[in-house]
Amino acid sequence: MNYFAFSALVNGLASLLLGFYALVKGSQNALNKNYAFFAFSVFFWSFGYFFWQIATDAAGALFWCRVFMAGAILIPVAYFNFSLWLTDKYHENRLQSYFSYFLGGAFLLLNFTPLIVEGITKKLYFEFWPTPGAAYPLFLLMFFFYALYSLYIMYTVFRTASGHLRAQIMYVFLGTAIGYAGGSTNFLLWYDIPVPPIANILVLAYPLLLAYAITKHRLMDISVVISRTIAEILAILFHAVIYLTLVYLYRTFLSEKIDLLFLALTVSYGILVAETHHVLRLFFQTTSDKLFLRGKYDYYKALSDASSRVGEKLSLPDILKVLYETFHNVVEISSPRVYLPENFAEPHKTSEFYVVYEKDTYLPQKDGQKVKIDSPLVKELIAKREPLCEVKETSSAIVVPCLLEDRLIAFFALGPKLSEDPYTDQDLRLLKVLANQVAITLDHTRSYEKIKVDLEVAERQLERSQRLASLGTLTAGVTHEIRNPLTVIRAETERLANQARELDYLKQYRDLMLKHIDRIAGIVQRMLGLAKEKEKREVDIDLNEVIDSTLQCFTISRVGLKKELQPIPPVKGDPEEFQEIFVNLIQNALDAMPDGGDLTLRTYKDDGHVVAEVSDTGKGIPEEIREKIFDPFYSTRHEGVGLGLSIVYRIVRQHGGDIKVESEVGKGTTFKLIF
Repeated sequence: MNYFAFSALVNGLASLLLGFYALVKGSQNALNKNYAFFAFSVFFWSFGYFFWQIATDAAGALFWCRVFMAGAILIPVAYFNFSLWLTDKYHENRLQSYFSYFLGGAFLLLNFTPLIVEGITKKLYFEFWPTPGAAYPLFLLMFFFYALYSLYIMYTVFRTASGHLRAQIMYVFLGTAIGYAGGSTNFLLWYDIPVPPIANILVLAYPLLLAYAITKHRLMDISVVISRTIAEILAILFHAVIYLTLVYLYRTFLSEKIDLLFLALTVSYGILVAETHHVLRLFFQTTSDKLFLRGKYDYYKALSDASSRVGEKLSLPDILKVLYETFHNVVEISSPRVYLPENFAEPHKTSEFYVVYEKDTYLPQKDGQKVKIDSPLVKELIAKREPLCEVKETSSAIVVPCLLEDRLIAFFALGPKLSEDPYTDQDLRLLKVLANQVAITLDHTRSYEKIKVDLEVAERQLERSQRLASLGTLTAGVTHEIRNPLTVIRAETERLANQARELDYLKQYRDLMLKHIDRIAGIVQRMLGLAKEKEKREVDIDLNEVIDSTLQCFTISRVGLKKELQPIPPVKGDPEEFQEIFVNLIQNALDAMPDGGDLTLRTYKDDGHVVAEVSDTGKGIPEEIREKIFDPFYSTRHEGVGLGLSIVYRIVRQHGGDIKVESEVGKGTTFKLIF
């Protein structure tokens, strides 16, 4: 087999496979059918060309020359009609399409007469080269006319096209240039120009690049075709080599006859092949994908993983973070946007628009683009349940709906890829899988947000009810606390008029009355603080500054003060309430050390949290009462009211923090605040 026969065989097989694949992927699609017609025309030309090159006599060579000329006649007709369907110009050029078929049919009738191929002669090192007939120049005129006219039609569309169509036409131009450059070398020797068709193999670029142009753009993915074909061929060759080796060994060492044993072994091996061929093909395909299509293999895997990651989230910011990271870093899309109902995070409110949720704050854009809930775009997405291309309303290359039953939960508006590659079939399938998972997860998230809101309302009501219930059930304790100073006030007042009093006694009496009245007022004030709903005021607070300002309220003389305040990030909260926290904790620490000791105030960061500690070296808290210290009106001091730590606990919890107590009797106590 010479080079020219081999190149024709390769061109023919490649065209045949691609033509069949185009039909399998879209037998009802006019573009696919016209591409298949073109591919089969190239195959027919290559098929005749191959047998012409291996012919051993002039009569056989002449017959096969007329066979490959039939393919050559069909090629420009098929290419012209393919270009009309590619550019969506078929319907306005239907008559020209019909005429091209008529003209091609006329040349086919002439082909088996001496008017196209007159005879066979020797030229250069070709024993049987065809000589042109009288009508051959007319064929050349038709061939190049339709080639150039097709290019002109595509050029006019290319100038105004964008996105996928522009990329398709670009690949068609490239394929046409390479393919015609290679194939046209066949025409020179017909007119005794001594240039052999050495570039014939370039004809292979013609169907391949045209296939790439249309198949990569949502009809098929040529890379997948190639990997599957290679895997299938390797699997067949693997089994064939093993079988031929076994046959060789059998004939060499056992017998040259096809006996019963040989048939039994052949049947057994056939069963083994049937059982292992599919697994072997998958192994070869996966391996080839990883080696030759590594970028796409990793890309598709990452896109599939994103669907799983979305399903693991319930928080809206977490879901949006996964989506935007996927669109930016995996698919590498320009201007990706996720549209959600404007009040998605507030399930008790109705929404009139879908709005863009920002990729940085994960909040709806206030002045961004909006799409009405009942807009034609939304209705079309629900009706078609498929991605839409080139959507002007959102200025995007593709819009992917996130549907759950007949509800449009959200949709992605995606710009072109940064690589300028088009969206393939595989892209769309994976994006649809991702969108379906997002729809399910967002629906659960919305339910979760609704339950969360209801729970927060219930918690606030329960907390208020608990406070009011505590006030009711602990009235006796409050009465006891107030009755003691009232008893002192009553007794001292009754004694006041029994005799004349000196100024010093009256001053002592005044101080005593004011002391007990202030104690009563303090109890009442703390009770009101427990029952009253205070409007929250949240600002950035530096706990170090709060601690320093709180210390100014105390005169610390009998204990040692240690400050270990590290630089810490601010926390959100009410400055007055935070100061109340440290006033109560520092006061308790000082009361726990009547005979002196050390008061330590410490701040630091721990695992992303801000921590503040108030430690003393006082009496400590017994383990059996440690769980009661945050209960209202529980106190171990005779003069204490028992509301300080209860207020501290309430404020810390309302600010989303936690409070822990570490204490050892006789050694001291540490209150740890975690925000």
